[in-house]
Amino acid sequence: MREENKDISEEINFFWYENRDIAGHIFVLTLADIYGTSEDDQFLDKIRLFIIYLQEYYFDFYTKNIIEKPLLSGKEIMEILDLPQSPLIGRIKQQLLKKQIKGEIKTKDQAVSFIRSLKL
Repeated sequence: MREENKDISEEINFFWYENRDIAGHIFVLTLADIYGTSEDDQFLDKIRLFIIYLQEYYFDFYTKNIIEKPLLSGKEIMEILDLPQSPLIGRIKQQLLKKQIKGEIKTKDQAVSFIRSLKL
């Protein structure tokens, strides 16, 4: 995958992670706004095609490849890294989740390797 396509995919992954419950509403409101304010048919078609692309991406890639549920709990992280409960554990969980949403970490073994590689 070319680097700029990877960056776009990561952004789309985060869009779906953060908005999957309201995406349909976002799309309807976007189309309503554009149809109500624009007379540029080419622009309307581009937006419509982009929304279709986002939906296809969600069903064809995101739902099949992105793991939204944390692969490691805070307790597991504390045990693996031999750390006490602290805000650091939450920050580690967030870093791990970001890697999962980017599609870089997909298994528990990869998650363990990732947190062990962190410079704490």
